[in-house]
Amino acid sequence: MDNNIYLSPHFSLKEMTDSQTAVRYGIANVPSEQEIENLRRLCQGTLEPLREALQLPVVINSGFRTKALNDKLAHSSKYSQHAAGQAADFYVSSAGSIVQGSSTSEATKSSAKVQGRRELLIRAFREMLQNPKIDYDQLILYPSFIHVSYVSKEKNRRGILLGQRNGKLGYGRLTRADALKIE
Repeated sequence: MDNNIYLSPHFSLKEMTDSQTAVRYGIANVPSEQEIENLRRLCQGTLEPLREALQLPVVINSGFRTKALNDKLAHSSKYSQHAAGQAADFYVSSAGSIVQGSSTSEATKSSAKVQGRRELLIRAFREMLQNPKIDYDQLILYPSFIHVSYVSKEKNRRGILLGQRNGKLGYGRLTRADALKIE
């Protein structure tokens, strides 16, 4: 398998399968052809349109996970869409901002106006809720990252949840209107 292939213009198979936990436990985190195709759909239907809209890097924390890898993670479900190549956890970075039509010095000045990571996360979350070019199955906002999944245009549920940590992981369903009020 060639990890250097790109699933979309800005997302490689390598970044969608890299895992420090897999390395630590000696787990080969290698997706099947179907799982690679699912990752491609996720990148093309959700992550790439988000990156394009924000003009900022979308950094993958966790993409594909084999069942063996998924089982090693404390808060993962046996039904995790990560194991099917249908989900990714990410955050947005202000480093390397893309400013169209500007010179390098202007882009540098622009990226000097660094937004907090949470502010960028909320910006991405709202963009995903409002932008008709961005599709998703499930969208979960956590304090420091966003979980997103993508099945297919026909099967995406467009579910919105808030991942909360009050001693343990819990989820609260949100309406689109309530989700847009989150700061």
